[in-house]
Amino acid sequence: MAVFAPVITIYPPQKITGDSLEPPGPGHILGTDELGLDIWSQICYGARMSLTIGLAVAVIAGFGGGALGILAGYIGGHVDQGLMRVIDVTMALPSFPLLIVISAFLGPSILNVILILVIFSWAKPARIARSQTLSLKNNNYIIAARNYGAKPFYLLRRHIFPEVLPVLFVLVIGISSHAIIAEAGLAFLGLGDPTSKSWGMMLNHATSFRSIYFTPYWKWWLLPPLFMLIFLLLCLAFISRDMERILDPILKIKKGL
Repeated sequence: MAVFAPVITIYPPQKITGDSLEPPGPGHILGTDELGLDIWSQICYGARMSLTIGLAVAVIAGFGGGALGILAGYIGGHVDQGLMRVIDVTMALPSFPLLIVISAFLGPSILNVILILVIFSWAKPARIARSQTLSLKNNNYIIAARNYGAKPFYLLRRHIFPEVLPVLFVLVIGISSHAIIAEAGLAFLGLGDPTSKSWGMMLNHATSFRSIYFTPYWKWWLLPPLFMLIFLLLCLAFISRDMERILDPILKIKKGL
């Protein structure tokens, strides 16, 4: 739906194409909002925004934090201890209240939202990647390769990173779910980019309409973005569960269990 949004929609999401608060019908299958914007178009293009933010945060925080954890676990010493203290502080902070404060300070912007979510999402993959690296670097084949003159970069690229990568893939999906929820929450509170069409911003506009709960408008204005958000998060949860189920035997075989 996100990829083929221009094909499966008739109207652009930011152009007035009908009367204010039209009920669902042949012209607008999910009706219109108070400005006359087509809700189905906003749903389709809002999927792009939610997935873009979720995947961007997941890739940067998941693989970036994982790379930091691998390096810290392999190098050890003061580098490892320093990173662990930063991770402990980051994971101890209340993330969502700080997200609200920092978003209000930096201003509404897609790049700001991605940056803030990355700051609070990299610690968990870094910690897990570090623990995996600590257990891997003492394996006999890595010790033997090091004794035969293998360089640290070769060991990280050839042996350690491929072993940790399946775990990072599972974490990336979980981080994307968290990022989508956080972005929707910030947009719902009015801290998202007002020029973008996201499901959280649609919920913000719908709940800001004073008569939304005393009229039938909530049926086609409030429920569709809420249902789509829940449906997307359920799909990501199922994908994460099945990926973990598929990769778990692979990880056990690699560890020799």
